[in-house]
Amino acid sequence: MVTRTLPCRFASCLLPLVVVALLAPVAHGGQVRVNVGAPTNTFTPYAANINAGDHVVWVWIGGFHTVTNWTLPDDSLNLSSDGSIFDSGGAPLGVSGARFSWKSDRTGHVPYVCVPHRPDMSGRVIASPLTTPPTIPVADFRLTEIQFNVPSDRDLIEIANLGQAAGDLRSFRLAISGTGTGVAISAADFPVPSLGRVIIHTNETGTNNTPPGHIYVPGLGALPDAMGSVALYVPNTLAPGNALTNAAMMIDFVQWGTGGQANEGAADVAGFWTPGTSINDVAAGHSIEYCENSPYVHGVSQWREISPPNFGTTANCTTPTRSESWGRLKIIYRQ
Repeated sequence: MVTRTLPCRFASCLLPLVVVALLAPVAHGGQVRVNVGAPTNTFTPYAANINAGDHVVWVWIGGFHTVTNWTLPDDSLNLSSDGSIFDSGGAPLGVSGARFSWKSDRTGHVPYVCVPHRPDMSGRVIASPLTTPPTIPVADFRLTEIQFNVPSDRDLIEIANLGQAAGDLRSFRLAISGTGTGVAISAADFPVPSLGRVIIHTNETGTNNTPPGHIYVPGLGALPDAMGSVALYVPNTLAPGNALTNAAMMIDFVQWGTGGQANEGAADVAGFWTPGTSINDVAAGHSIEYCENSPYVHGVSQWREISPPNFGTTANCTTPTRSESWGRLKIIYRQ
């Protein structure tokens, strides 16, 4: 059977785009960082202002502390910690790289304390209703370009901060197909401005920020060529919350070659990916790039095959190398 593609001159040609829009997952999850124990026995900033659905990321800097929500029944200092909303654990954590994250599931004020140092060491999360665009400026790290077929397996992953505030990639985690655990992107602070882009070298050693905006993570290994996935997670060193199956800790996902790759289930629960969909038939030397219709929409319909790769910019997003015919969309979506 021969399939013919007619010129797209009529309103009916918009149908595939409408279908894509309906199928594309929509989710939001920005990030705000709070330092624990610097200055001594403080949370900085004291008040973490976020939008509903954002993450608060606590990074231990000094001392032994917990992060435990508490109830404030009468607006006094007669407070009691209960951990019913979030709790970093019963035993105080030291400065040995501890990280803890909570994805907000409510609006309003959520006070919290360090249990050994309460009431003096306290803070609060203030979550505003989510709007479009978000009312509260936050960082929003996302996967924006992947090249998994680089010669000598020196594959590349680009992460962009699409949020309205600066962020820090310290201890954010990447997980790829074939690995059972997430690998930290940077052990040291790595600030990224709003709309800034960082290029991750997955199978190559080097000095971070040389050249500027580059990070080397050889522990990730090479990305699979034929079929694979990349998932991005917020920092969390505490079991069981740091498991890759914990959808509340995932902030982005992409897969190619075929559906059903590692961490697809968590991406589905998080609202980042439609199961069974993938970017297929990417030519050697090309990359795939996130070319969003909206920064709050995730999924296969937002990604394009790009040639030549353009890490550090979105220039080629306006001229994708392959247009999506209705026949190809049916293959992508397995409809």
